[in-house]
Amino acid sequence: MSLSKLRFKRRRTDAAQREQLLAAFERSGLSAAEFARQQGLNYTTFCGWRQRRGHAATPPAFVQVELATPVAPVELLIEVGVAARMRLQSEDQIALAAKLLQHLHAVRPC
Repeated sequence: MSLSKLRFKRRRTDAAQREQLLAAFERSGLSAAEFARQQGLNYTTFCGWRQRRGHAATPPAFVQVELATPVAPVELLIEVGVAARMRLQSEDQIALAAKLLQHLHAVRPC
């Protein structure tokens, strides 16, 4: 039997052993890959244990969230002569309106 087969020979771990290994990993300060290598664990299997353990935790039932105070809507109507009218209904449109006005100002009729 080759060395790689001996090194990663499949072994069964019960729930208590998995929990002990996961707790030791959290205390170790090692990366998951390094810890699995040191313990002779298959990295993918170890990651699966960690993921299932994370899903077992109960999510919070209530999380307090603070929302920004809504800004009152503002409407601005810009008329350029009789042919052009622009209605702005949010602050996001100001930059676009400024570009349009600059373009209109730069264009000179023949």
